[in-house]
Amino acid sequence: MNKHLLAFYALVAISIIGLILLVQNYPISSFDLHMTREIQEQRAWDLTPLMKFVSLFGDPGIAPLTVIIASLFFFLTYHRREACFTLAVALPDLFNVLIKIWIHRPRPTLEDAKILSKFTQYGFPSGHVVHYVVFFGFLFAVMIVNKNISLFWKIFVGILSIFLIFTVSISRIYLGAHWATDVIGGYLFGFAYLGIVLKFYLKDLGPKCP
Repeated sequence: MNKHLLAFYALVAISIIGLILLVQNYPISSFDLHMTREIQEQRAWDLTPLMKFVSLFGDPGIAPLTVIIASLFFFLTYHRREACFTLAVALPDLFNVLIKIWIHRPRPTLEDAKILSKFTQYGFPSGHVVHYVVFFGFLFAVMIVNKNISLFWKIFVGILSIFLIFTVSISRIYLGAHWATDVIGGYLFGFAYLGIVLKFYLKDLGPKCP
């Protein structure tokens, strides 16, 4: 592991620790309240259908299905290594559930936000954001490095992945499902997980699939 990568993970680790201490000591911070009000009060037009669509791919019943479909697509098109790694991106989702239980930070309530999408799990870090960064981030990386994938799929999957990775944060806050710090935590954990996945995927001698 080179010095730049070590420095990156050290910075991410420090940021995660600081954010955990913040949300544990200030479950509802002025920053979170401000960001929620700023995003939810943008009512020039109704963004609810779009925001629900953006979040759809991270919902409990849909997220595993999209992972399986993507993995099956790679398998059927003879990209078996990509198929295996796509299934492996589900592991951070399971790990994230344990972190949520450990931190046990409450989600926004009707007292502090408009709740347009309700979940019963704890809020920190945002599972949707973690899933989008790891899953769609991996798909985006595959589109860049794999020369055997057609230009159509490279463009379509690449644009869709970038769009979802960056808009899911707004979606989660807009729908009242998460605080801004939940989303920031999701990005920190997500990119840390993605870095590990890509480190193994980009290795020429990385894990092989049968």
